[in-house]
Amino acid sequence: MEVVEINDNLIILVRIILAVLLAFIPGIERELTGKFAGLRTHILVSLGACVFTLLSIYGFQMKIGQEVLVQNDPARIAAQVITGIGFIGAGTVMRHGSNVFGITTAATLWMCAAIGMSCGCGEYITAIIASVATLLVLISIRSLEKNFLSKRKIFYTVYEINLSVSIDECDNIQAIFENNFHKIFKFNKKLLNHDDLRFSAVISTKKSIKDLNEIFKQIKNLESIEIRENYD
Repeated sequence: MEVVEINDNLIILVRIILAVLLAFIPGIERELTGKFAGLRTHILVSLGACVFTLLSIYGFQMKIGQEVLVQNDPARIAAQVITGIGFIGAGTVMRHGSNVFGITTAATLWMCAAIGMSCGCGEYITAIIASVATLLVLISIRSLEKNFLSKRKIFYTVYEINLSVSIDECDNIQAIFENNFHKIFKFNKKLLNHDDLRFSAVISTKKSIKDLNEIFKQIKNLESIEIRENYD
């Protein structure tokens, strides 16, 4: 095996640091929005992809005599990185009924692997542009979904709803869900003590949060309510 020179070590260090820094950009967006894969996962994916790419370039060089340098095809490891990242991305995907969540996060992890590989290959401009473009897509498209697409009546919004009510309202709660929402993916009840019930539901509806608030205002013994839009 050939000993890597000092200049090569410096290049390797720069590429690894850049892979970490560029993965921070999309990773922090996923972290702040509370996704399954956060900042650490995205950084480690980018770092791992970068290290594997560096190994494919520097780790399998062999010197024969004084002049001839033999190196295996570095694209082999790169191809395996692309395939392997699918297993990590699949772990972020969840399904509620007919809706699937986490695909955007899986795609972001895939992009971080591409960013790490770009850094490993020394394609710094490509890596920087890809990192910034990923962040812009995540932020701008979400804004488009919330401010424009969600107002179109052909689109449904998925909500996670958590209620704490008196046990006397049990039948009333069930009737409200059955009468107002045609797609209920999850509906769980939990008795907190002798008098209180905790309801957890995931629904799909065209109604806004304001409309949902008006619906649940009719519950007399409502102790707490949490309604959250579920955007991937």
